[in-house]
Amino acid sequence: MATQTDASAAWHNLSIKIPFPSAANAVLVKQVIEVDEPLRPTELKRSFEIEGSSLVITFLARTVAQARVALDHALSDIQLVVQTMHNFGPEELVGEKISKDGEEAPSLEVGLEGSWGSLKRG
Repeated sequence: MATQTDASAAWHNLSIKIPFPSAANAVLVKQVIEVDEPLRPTELKRSFEIEGSSLVITFLARTVAQARVALDHALSDIQLVVQTMHNFGPEELVGEKISKDGEEAPSLEVGLEGSWGSLKRG
């Protein structure tokens, strides 16, 4: 019979680090999104940590597809929180609001480490 350690070793491990302007921003985002538990906790596990002003999310998934879906959902949730913070948060938390009328809130893609922006387009 396989032990718990042997079983979890076969899982897919995905970790993402998202920098924020301040540790307070990272903590707020963490507190908002970590309350939603995965729908299938026997097939997906998540952990959230704060490192300085960055939020680190680690996923353990039984399949690559589950890891991809979990990452997609987490990024969508974070994007919604970031936009809400930008539009409605107090200035001391979100900083000066310099966007012009009609301009969208900051995009998560801008600060995400390993974002698509570093790829060469040919």
